[in-house]
Amino acid sequence: MRTALFILFLSLFFSVHGQTLKGTVVDGETLKPLHSVTIMNVVTGQTVTTDEQGYFSIPAAAGDAISFSYPGYHIIQRQATEAMNLQVALLPLTVRLPEYILRDYTPFQKDSIELTTLYSKELNTKPIKPSFSSANGGGFSGLIGGPVQKLSKSYKQNKRFKQNFKKDMEQKYIDTRYTPLLVTTLTGFTGDSLAIFMNTYPMEYTFARAATDLELKMWIRDNYKEYRKRKNHSTDVSGSSSDSLKNQK
Repeated sequence: MRTALFILFLSLFFSVHGQTLKGTVVDGETLKPLHSVTIMNVVTGQTVTTDEQGYFSIPAAAGDAISFSYPGYHIIQRQATEAMNLQVALLPLTVRLPEYILRDYTPFQKDSIELTTLYSKELNTKPIKPSFSSANGGGFSGLIGGPVQKLSKSYKQNKRFKQNFKKDMEQKYIDTRYTPLLVTTLTGFTGDSLAIFMNTYPMEYTFARAATDLELKMWIRDNYKEYRKRKNHSTDVSGSSSDSLKNQK
């Protein structure tokens, strides 16, 4: 009886929390599969990448927002459906001329494509997920393999690699927008002052992705005003303390 209740509980749990969204991602113009597209469940923060056939699978619940991003292409966001299947077409960032299309990859995009391709095996390594099958009388698979895999050294190393890779790529992208040259142009800071300002006001990846050039400049100017105000306040406090000491003498 207890065993039956336990199996029922697991079945209900995985049906609600263990749903998997599957699908393919293709080029919106050529309809060819896109390899190493980054797919992120915005709700859970979990990310995966597509394989060479453009196929992906990611844990999700119906209604979860799913983001699709790939260097040189527009980022789009879709919702997981009850059918748990999505066919996604990404449109390339292009400059259209009268006679032909020029695909303009930035140095960051080229570097990102090369790194994603180089480490495609590591990035596409997927954890073992518990699942239920009705074949051969029915039963669960992965209940032992999943926990054992998570305890393995190679799994932990792969997980750290993916996390570090994601952070590095995000920082590389931020560096393409939040540049020393732009900050110097807007604030006049150079050298140590420039480094201190940029370290004091680091930019978030989500903002770097979403902000327009005007919003980016306004963000720097607003932080510059706050920085000057804090510095002036610090100078006033230090000057008042100095005057106080002089009066005591």
